[in-house]
Amino acid sequence: MENSRELKTLTYKVFKEVHNLNSSKEIKFEEVKSKIEIISANICKAESKAQDGLTDIKLQENIMRNLIFDYCVAKNYVVDEFPFKQLKKSANQKPGYDKDYFPLKHTEYYLDKLTLEKKDVFELRKIALQKLYPNCSPEKIYDHARVCIQLADKEKFNFDLIQPETEGETLYMDTKRPRLS
Repeated sequence: MENSRELKTLTYKVFKEVHNLNSSKEIKFEEVKSKIEIISANICKAESKAQDGLTDIKLQENIMRNLIFDYCVAKNYVVDEFPFKQLKKSANQKPGYDKDYFPLKHTEYYLDKLTLEKKDVFELRKIALQKLYPNCSPEKIYDHARVCIQLADKEKFNFDLIQPETEGETLYMDTKRPRLS
């Protein structure tokens, strides 16, 4: 019970730090890197204590993903007009483009593409994965991103889907997306 409370406290602390970081106008690589290292270490600490805090671990993984996504947006990194085209539609309150428009499959595809294209994004993703997968080489991270992109492209992945279409998640996120080991 005490370990679970400790993880929840760490999760909340990191969430507050990330939120404060995201509220600034400029997101710096070193700040993002530092936060991801803290979050990754917290996840490893929780797993080493064999806690039942899977929800907390998933929350921290989501925080890392969102932090990297926010960093990419702040850097104006674009993949097929994503996410700026969708952010504009959301800001204009187009039907189907609400604040929750960006499902996991969109974010992962975007980050996978940028992992292959941008050295800084690759570095952030590598830090996020290194402690979870200590034997994971940079080549495996690249290969994993390539395979995930190929699976999505095979299904004719499209960023610009409205809400009813996004509810039917693509297979590459659910069953075919390979685990990184």
